[in-house]
Amino acid sequence: MAPEAGKGSRIKILIVDDIPEARENLKKLLAFETDIEVVGTASTGREGLTLAKELMPNIILMDINMPDMDGITATRELRKMIPSAGVVMMSVQGEAEYIRRAMAAGAKDFLTKPPPADELYETIRRVFNDLPDASSVITYGGASDVAGGAQRTGRLSTLDSGKTTHVVVVYSPQGGVGKTTVATNMATELMKEGTKVLLIDGKMQFGDVGIFLNLKPATTILDLVNEAEDLDMDLVNSVLATHDSGLRVLLAPQRPEEAELVDPSRVRIMIEKLRGAFDFIIIDLGTALSGIALEVFDLADRIILVATPTLPSVIHTLTVIKLFDDLGYPEAKVQLVINKVTPDLERAKVTLAVAAIESRLKRKAIGVLPMDERKVLFAVNRGTSVVAKERNTSPAKEIIALADALKASLQPDVDAAAIPADTGKPGSSNLLSRFLTTKK
Repeated sequence: MAPEAGKGSRIKILIVDDIPEARENLKKLLAFETDIEVVGTASTGREGLTLAKELMPNIILMDINMPDMDGITATRELRKMIPSAGVVMMSVQGEAEYIRRAMAAGAKDFLTKPPPADELYETIRRVFNDLPDASSVITYGGASDVAGGAQRTGRLSTLDSGKTTHVVVVYSPQGGVGKTTVATNMATELMKEGTKVLLIDGKMQFGDVGIFLNLKPATTILDLVNEAEDLDMDLVNSVLATHDSGLRVLLAPQRPEEAELVDPSRVRIMIEKLRGAFDFIIIDLGTALSGIALEVFDLADRIILVATPTLPSVIHTLTVIKLFDDLGYPEAKVQLVINKVTPDLERAKVTLAVAAIESRLKRKAIGVLPMDERKVLFAVNRGTSVVAKERNTSPAKEIIALADALKASLQPDVDAAAIPADTGKPGSSNLLSRFLTTKK
């Protein structure tokens, strides 16, 4: 028996593929599932757009290579036409570039053709349950204007200053590892005299940076990303929040459904424009491997990969390291931080040893941060940073050392030995392999 879809009705599917056999095979696979209904099929991208407008499906299974309009272009159009629907892209090619392009266009997931039945069912249900209700989708600032904005000429002002800006992404595939604590405190510590730092809350649903810093989100990333090609300093300054410490912050959307309105390609353009105004841009990213994640990973000079001394965290971190390897990122770009370390628990073998984690992941940690929930919670509840006081005690002194090590690794004149070296490639993992393995 099929599991409940979770929204009180059958999941309506539109299949868009130029190969008749592929369409029929998908229809046969889906016919066995009582909570899934194929409401239509199309052989071209343009036909798919017409049928989607008529049938209003929940999920569109979209082939990437088709005559007259490819799946990437059709997905971009569908995102504007039916923002409450989700596109699952399909291709016989499973290379990272295809995944990146699909996610940047707005696809919710990617399947390599022909997909195994269980994987197909699981993907459809997961994407469906993550979709906003059609009644709650908000059109913001004129969707057609946003889509056509790439034709406009930007007013660069002081944003186009040629300044060397380092983009640092703080990421973990698992929640609860203290990623936002690392991002907010590292950004605060980097903000020395004469150094301009921007902290971006990249978690588009339920962002935490504003809560951690006690900032009220009068304006959010939507106010900049919708004007990505036309940014000037007046607009930027009117949107960014300013913490009591002087840290500039770009907050996440206020409502979870507004995440659908943040175009990944526009996030990339926005960050590239903002490079001219800051020395460091720190991005606190959500856990999902979304289109936004792939865009900012590419842009980043450093990815701070946060793990904790638990088996699930190490396994998920290993998977992500393999993903970054397959995306062709140099080893020095991805730096490991081990957070929430408790020496007493490590000695008692309750948690994994730092040395064992480094050995398993085959890379040295740039920072090892001890657990001190009292100090962290005290700072969060008062909207301040851990490094703002008690700088000579843990975990403030370790976070300060992390910020110093990060800065040193980004200086071109620092000896290469200052950057923790990797001792080899991580082991393989079958998690997320469908994103990266070409199936025969």
